[in-house]
This record gives sequence, C-alpha cells and structure tokens, in this order.
Amino acid sequence: MTKYKNKFGEVTDLFNTPSLLEYEEDSESLEWYSFEGSDRIYELSRQLRTFLNYKSVVIRFRFSGSQKEENNPNKGQIIKYEDALFSLYLRYATLLKRIGVEKGTIAEKIQILIEKVKTQPNDLDINFLKEIKPLGGELWKNLHILSEFKFHYHPRLLHMAIKIACVLSSVEGVYFLYFSDFYSELKWSYLQLEKELSALLCSNEDEQFEIKKKKRQVRILE
Repeated sequence: MTKYKNKFGEVTDLFNTPSLLEYEEDSESLEWYSFEGSDRIYELSRQLRTFLNYKSVVIRFRFSGSQKEENNPNKGQIIKYEDALFSLYLRYATLLKRIGVEKGTIAEKIQILIEKVKTQPNDLDINFLKEIKPLGGELWKNLHILSEFKFHYHPRLLHMAIKIACVLSSVEGVYFLYFSDFYSELKWSYLQLEKELSALLCSNEDEQFEIKKKKRQVRILE
C-alpha cells in the first residue's frame, strides 16, 4: 500500500513521481498510465503462465518414475539459471531478514515498513523497500525461464523454486495492493503445489528405500 494523501488531499505514491498523478488529462500522463497498465497485465499473465508451467513439471515428475538428472539434455542451462536463482534469492532473503521478517510475517513486516516510511521517512528503510522490489522482479524472470525447461529430473530444484514463488507472491501482494487478491490466490496455488510435490518426494524416497532393501536381501541369499 504505497499510496497516501499529501497535505493537499492529493493521492501520491511512495515509489512513483507525484506529478504524473496530478495531471490526469495530460496526454503524456495518459500514455504513461497506458504503458504501466499494459506492463502490469503482461507481468501478471507471465506469472500465471509460470505457475501453470510448474504445475505441468510436477505432473511430469509424478509419472517420470526414478529417472536420473543426467537424462536431461538441458542440464547445463538449468544449472546456469539455478545458480542465478539461488544467488538472487540469497540477497533477497538477506534483505527480508534485515527488515525483521520471520516465518509467516513477510507481508505484515513489509506493510509495517511502508507505513513507517510514510510518517517517519528513513533513507535506509526506503532503500530496503526499493531494493526488494526489483530483486523480486528478477527472481520472477528466473523462475519463469526455469519453468520453460522440462526439469522434472531435478525435483529438489523444482521444490525450492516453488517455495521461492510462495515468498514472492506474499511480497508482491503488498507492493501491488490492487492485485492483492490475485497474489493471494497465486500463493495458495503454489502452497498446494508444494504440498503435492513434497508428498511425491516422500513417496519416491520410500520407494527407493524399498528397492535398495530388496537388493540387499538378494545379495544375502546369494
């Protein structure tokens, strides 16, 4: 919720230029509104496609059995984006910890910080907020690129990517308040997907254990 009223009763935005909001009939302002609106709709559409891609990857993993990662022809590219994803998320998680985020308090802490900088401007707090926002955008891009690969051979990476998407959905709902319902639904969907994948991983581990157990029994009989 970055919008608030100034002393003239006009709506301003913490992160955008106020003058753009004061002259609604100006042609340049209308063009800016159109561009920002289109850009946001495109981003929401891509984030939805990202989720559907991950859903598809989980389905592939469910029916792929115990195939190995080496079977994936895109392994090199996947590792490249995996490294970028973890590097970005390390910085992102560090920033969240610096503003006091704990488990389950992401949206609440960012909301409190936004309210705080409106009444008690602090360069450090504002810089945290401004850095978190673009980092989130970069993480979404990397998540989307990964989702385009058939990386069901990399279940641990898949699991981590889905968990990162859950965190991003919590944060985006605060930065883009008008789309909070969208991000709330998106987070819920990712949480359900994460539960589904966790159950599959546990099932596969149990299956592998049973296979190894039978092999050991065969060796004993021999």
